[in-house]
Amino acid sequence: MSRKDVRVLAAGSGGQGILTLGRVMAYAAMNRQWQVSCLPAYGAEMRGGYVYCLIIMSSRRGLLSPVSGRVDAGIFMQERMLRLLAHYIKPGGTMLLNSSLVRPDPELKFKTIDIAASQLAESLGNLQVANMVMAGALGCLINREYLPLEMVDLMAGLEKTVGRKEALESSRKALETGWSLMEQQWKT
Repeated sequence: MSRKDVRVLAAGSGGQGILTLGRVMAYAAMNRQWQVSCLPAYGAEMRGGYVYCLIIMSSRRGLLSPVSGRVDAGIFMQERMLRLLAHYIKPGGTMLLNSSLVRPDPELKFKTIDIAASQLAESLGNLQVANMVMAGALGCLINREYLPLEMVDLMAGLEKTVGRKEALESSRKALETGWSLMEQQWKT
């Protein structure tokens, strides 16, 4: 693993926790004492409108632009955002799709990993933690392919982001579920 940085795009619709996912990842990077920038973008609608977040993490020192023309990995929680933003992924990049809500597009030439995040979150008893299932999967992907990010870093990011104790516990389970699911993907 000789990489020094990773650029990620997380996209979905309002209410899916995309900005929370971005904050968790940013705080996880800060826990590693990396440089990080996190640029959220969202439409005027509160629920159902577009939402995306660019997260750039680097183990190098120096200023990071929060803007990136191409990203290494993308999380897509909603199909419309996949169609709109998939072109930002670099050739050879990886897409994590919430397969509970997003169908893979055979036209796209990226490594695609399907994660039934909404279904998994529902089985954990809280549909609202689908974003944390995806965050756990993303953390594992970053650790394996880009930079040495660990579960303890994700947990630190979660603790800085989520305030309520009951939400924190269900989010922890979701992070662990996503991470474990990605580990299983590589074993098969």
